[in-house]
Parts: sequence; C-alpha cells; structure tokens
Amino acid sequence: MIDGGLEVRVGDLAAAVEVAERGSGGLAFGPAAVHVDPGTTVAWEWTGAGGSHNVVAKDGSYESEMQGNEGDTFEQSFDNTGIQLYYCLPHETVGMLGAIEVVEA
Repeated sequence: MIDGGLEVRVGDLAAAVEVAERGSGGLAFGPAAVHVDPGTTVAWEWTGAGGSHNVVAKDGSYESEMQGNEGDTFEQSFDNTGIQLYYCLPHETVGMLGAIEVVEA
C-alpha cells in the first residue's frame, strides 16, 4: 500500500490508493493524487473506516459499488494521458476527492 500523501509517482505496473485513509478520519483518499504511466491499473483498497464509500469518475467513465469492508477493492486501468478526477459520492461535499494523472514516462 502506498503511504498517504498528496501526490505519488508510480511506474506502469500498478498503483494503490486507500479509500478512507486512516489518518483522515475515514473521509479521504490516500494519496489524493497519483501520477502514472499509460496502461497502469489503479487499485483502490478500502480500509473499513468512515462507513461506506465508492469511487466515481467525474466524467462518468467508471464507478465502483458502495463498499465499506476492510480489504474491499476496485480496479481501473488508465490508458489515455491527462487528468482523471474522481470522488466518493456520499462524501464529495466534505472533500473526499482524488485525481489520477496519466503522463508519458
């Protein structure tokens, strides 16, 4: 699991994001922003904190189910360069937001 923080750069294999980052009171993604290479699969892993959450692409291109159990996961691959914004639907207004930036190496 990647440590929480604002931004992490990873390679082209896989990236992990905590859903309900433990240090946030369960209402944040950790890290909030990830930079990846094209073709990277991002896996969101639920910590079990903060109730039920989901991962919803701002552009509507993907959406996970509502989940709340520690160890629940959702995966999405990112091929096109650019910034993909996402949020947790029930907690968007309190700032549970994230971003994936796909950049050429």
